[in-house]
Amino acid sequence: MLPALAIVLGGSVRLAAGHPHPQRREIATFPAGASWDIILNKGSTNLDDLAGTASAGVTAMDIDLFDNEASTISALKNQNKHVICYFSAGSREDWREDASKFKADDYGQGLDGWAGENWVNVKSDNVRAIMKSRIELAAQKGCTAVDPDNVDGFSENQDGFGLEQSAYTDYVKFLASTAAANNLAIGLKNALDLIPDVVDVVQFAVNEQCHDYDECAKYKPLTEANKAVFNIEYGGNACSSPAGVDLSILIKNEDQNGGSEQASATPAASQTAVAEKTSVPTPAQTPVLTATPAVTPTGGSAVTPSSTAAGAETTPEPSADSEDQEDGDEDEDEDEDEDDEEDDEEEDAQPRWQRHHKHE
Repeated sequence: MLPALAIVLGGSVRLAAGHPHPQRREIATFPAGASWDIILNKGSTNLDDLAGTASAGVTAMDIDLFDNEASTISALKNQNKHVICYFSAGSREDWREDASKFKADDYGQGLDGWAGENWVNVKSDNVRAIMKSRIELAAQKGCTAVDPDNVDGFSENQDGFGLEQSAYTDYVKFLASTAAANNLAIGLKNALDLIPDVVDVVQFAVNEQCHDYDECAKYKPLTEANKAVFNIEYGGNACSSPAGVDLSILIKNEDQNGGSEQASATPAASQTAVAEKTSVPTPAQTPVLTATPAVTPTGGSAVTPSSTAAGAETTPEPSADSEDQEDGDEDEDEDEDEDDEEDDEEEDAQPRWQRHHKHE
């Protein structure tokens, strides 16, 4: 796993601890300004890589539910971190272990640009049963909370089912009640239009790029209720929050390379930010976050021209000038192929958490 450049705000705020007994513990609370990080990678989180990075001092970690074992979650909790377990509640991903449980009429349009993933019908009883099982799995693995993604399929009819916003409000409330029944906190992922209707049933929110789209003020009802808003920005220097909105801001570079930078600061104007910079070498690990395992393109083998057959017309020897021109053309073709390969690699490496935030 390659550590991402990250800036985390609000490191001094601790999360409310739950009861130590798993069957009787209280649902964790995530106060406004709580520090956090998100690492969604294929395979288990490498805990050794967290030392010295932005992840080392945070109090909440958002990791993939399926890609991490209970032992990883336990180890993170032993480091006094609350573990938020990510899964997609609004889509069927054909690589997930429970993908075969979805019926053909449970899923509709594909997610634009993401092969193997389709929006689901959030009113389907079968879809809800699958999500109930996922939340129960999160509880069994020891997660503190769940981060259900893709609950905004109503926007511009992305899901293809023509469902109203109210259907998604009801769905989030279903997820919240199921989480509560399993002693788990739950967050609202993006879907800002749902905030007024679900602010009372979620314990935090996860947002992508509210600074970039000038939407952060919409989270005021959550932070006024002392509920964390975990905000991700891709690049830039958005280290402040709108008046009255206490965000937990995380900035990551999209290519996932480089060291880490951690800043402890309270967004309130009366506080002075204290920054700590740590230079961390990039370990040679699997890159953070890919939506699906990279697939090596297949293609036909190059055919080597055979030598001239007996009796065939002989091709005249090329001149030196024409040979130079051909060499130049070959170099240009190689450069174009390399550019295409780099574009493919960049698309494969797109951060998992970035891919579902849609603005037209």
